[in-house]
Amino acid sequence: MTSDPRYITTPLYYVNAKPHLGHAYATLLADTVSRFERQRGHRTRFLTGTDEHGEKIQTKAKEEGKSPLEFATANAKLFEAAWQAMGLTPDIFYRTTQASHVKLVQAALQQLKDRGEIYFAEYEGKYCVGCERFRTDQEWDAEGLCPDHRTPPVVRKEANYWFKMGAYQQRLLDFYRSNPDVIRPASYLNEVLGFLAQPLEDLCISRPTTRLEWGIPLPFDDKYVTYVWFDALLNYPGGLGYEGKPVGQNPGFDEKLWAEATHFIGKDILKTHAIYWPTMLMALGLPVFRHLNVSGYILMNSLKMSKSLGNIVEPVTMSETFGVDSLRFFLLREVPYGGDANFAWEAFVNRLNAELANGIGNLTSRSLTIAVKSLGGKVPAKAARGDAEAALLKQVHALPESFAKEFEAGRYHIALTQFGECVRACDLYVNDNKPWALAKDPAQTERLGAVIGTLIDALWTLSVVADSVLPNGMGRLRVALGEASPEVPAWSRATELRPEGSALGEVPRLFPRFEIPKEPA
Repeated sequence: MTSDPRYITTPLYYVNAKPHLGHAYATLLADTVSRFERQRGHRTRFLTGTDEHGEKIQTKAKEEGKSPLEFATANAKLFEAAWQAMGLTPDIFYRTTQASHVKLVQAALQQLKDRGEIYFAEYEGKYCVGCERFRTDQEWDAEGLCPDHRTPPVVRKEANYWFKMGAYQQRLLDFYRSNPDVIRPASYLNEVLGFLAQPLEDLCISRPTTRLEWGIPLPFDDKYVTYVWFDALLNYPGGLGYEGKPVGQNPGFDEKLWAEATHFIGKDILKTHAIYWPTMLMALGLPVFRHLNVSGYILMNSLKMSKSLGNIVEPVTMSETFGVDSLRFFLLREVPYGGDANFAWEAFVNRLNAELANGIGNLTSRSLTIAVKSLGGKVPAKAARGDAEAALLKQVHALPESFAKEFEAGRYHIALTQFGECVRACDLYVNDNKPWALAKDPAQTERLGAVIGTLIDALWTLSVVADSVLPNGMGRLRVALGEASPEVPAWSRATELRPEGSALGEVPRLFPRFEIPKEPA
């Protein structure tokens, strides 16, 4: 077991709309990985938050008759409340309007300006209001539209401040070639290398206050505010105490945690995180992130979820109806990480029923019910176990190592597939040994104890391994297995055997069956 640090982040979510399932996917995943890392003994910090500046916020606030800060604060609270209602536990909820962030951004800008990394120039180009950035000619689709927002470009000609991003092209290319595992899955690394095969342009990092006032003023020219992406990306080290000052002059900065930063993002913001962000870090003298994990979209009716398209699935409502464990399990089990997934109610409910209600839930119920009714509600002696019991526990006790390997590699669906295979192995063992029949024959009490005791030990391992994905259900299962509390045990305890004679708790109904909603909200 190790105490090496882990820093896990989601994107800062833009506060122009309330949370939807796409936001919940990244946050649930980051929360799950944070739980997994802590369970394995790593010092872990988990950051999420809200991105609150920019043109879209200014426009939406005006439409609602609010100041931009009032509008941003109201929507930031929706995100914070949503994660709390869903039982997610970030260590840091970061807002780009907080005073420390404003100070950090201005210090970083001034540092780069003083070192000649920023210059002033006029530019004319095709601007996407939704992306709040200029796109190159290659970044518009065949119809001339933004592929993310399905809107045409706005041609703008402005004098602005520019970051010398192009000067870092070769260094960035060398970094990715030397560290191919930084971007995961690998298909997204190939996409980034494709970006870098073209000349890398400099980055416009300001907007004139004549058209945008809602932003962080440049410290060296108050007629301009900071481009929202340059502003927002600095949240990641900012959450660990970075102040935007030169290296060695940020006394509260947790550099060990920063060196182990893992970002979870969606593929729509790959370029900003894989191109803009590392060049900014290089210019500031900071280490580049350890991993950039990139997910696909959660689609509804084959389209990316968005308020403008009206195809939003409410994550809080879903977690209240089906349980956050169920939602967490579905998103990690159903979706191979990195690919798009088309959300459908039928697939969602069928997966829950097949693998939670009929799987670990049913296995728990029928094993522990017999233990309570026929074995006095205590863990049986282990002396009568034979080859079949040894074979089952050998398979189940191999799960912690293989599960951790797949989880660390970002293959979450494979890890959960292995979990399900162990549950099915237990079910086959039950069917072969028929403990309900053994319970009817007093002469088979010792054999019954061997069967049920083996299942109790297998359930313990399953409860420890799956805790990061199913924390509520697995906590209740461990209490039923005689643990004093549902608190998360260390990973090293996964292959423990339950003490003979220890009392079992009340048999829980872990995961109910659901019907497919007729008119889902």
